[in-house]
Amino acid sequence: MERQISLRRLCEDLHKEMFWDCLCRPGKDFYLRGDPLAEDDVNGAALVGFLNFIRPHVVQIAGAREMQFLRQHPQGFEQFLTEKLRLIVLCEKETLSPEMLEILQSRQVAVMVTNLEVQKVLARLRLYLHRELAARQQVHGVLVDVLGVGLLLQGEVGIGKSELALELVSRGHRLVADDSVLCIREAPQVITGHCPAPLRNFLEVRGLGIINIREFFGAAAIVRSKRIRLVVEIQDMQDMEIADIDRLQGKVDHLDILGVPLTRLRMPVSAARNLAVLVEAAARSQYVKESGGDMLADFEEQVRLSVGEE
Repeated sequence: MERQISLRRLCEDLHKEMFWDCLCRPGKDFYLRGDPLAEDDVNGAALVGFLNFIRPHVVQIAGAREMQFLRQHPQGFEQFLTEKLRLIVLCEKETLSPEMLEILQSRQVAVMVTNLEVQKVLARLRLYLHRELAARQQVHGVLVDVLGVGLLLQGEVGIGKSELALELVSRGHRLVADDSVLCIREAPQVITGHCPAPLRNFLEVRGLGIINIREFFGAAAIVRSKRIRLVVEIQDMQDMEIADIDRLQGKVDHLDILGVPLTRLRMPVSAARNLAVLVEAAARSQYVKESGGDMLADFEEQVRLSVGEE
């Protein structure tokens, strides 16, 4: 489903931050959506820009230079007023003539005015729309921050994901979300996991019930969001299945979330395995791989050199 955001909500959410006032409020509300025709549109960021007569923006930013151009070229104002235009933000103490304001009111275009610089307003609006219109998906699992690496723990119900997360937090790592993770595609190949508001700070452990991680371990044990770099799926495997796993590389494939393939490591659970230590090792291994290291290649090279020496 295509995401959208109310124009009135945008103005209200950024009111205190942008220090802006409303000069013109439309009689009806409008909804902003990502522009699929914009080549540089990333989750709606291309909706905002300066005067553009070739590809007009839905939200137009106007500072001293833009207003000077419109005053010197009155005919350009009509060209500026396209059907797509829904909001004009006047920056740097700029104002509109009564005639311009009347035309905008008749076209149902909202007008906000602020003393901030145009570049600051542009950057904040793009960031806001980028986050609000980004594709998102709810995923079952537990998200933890282990040594700076976002790990999504998955597995069947009752396999011990929450207990593992509790042990990791007790070892100094951080919890993002338990049971339900809100995944947002913030860049073409970047998925960040967020904790839904009702579940923040809490972890459910079978036999103990609901635990407030912030109360137990302090604010440092909680983080609001984290980029997901590795998926660890905990599986209850029989001895024969464990024997079939590649001992040099493990059982690795990919999990697709919002069109982004994420590396997934399938980790067998048994009574003799310390999962917390293994997950920490998986986080370190992922960090090494992202840094350009290849431990398997290093091992094979060492074996080759050893055999050559003999």
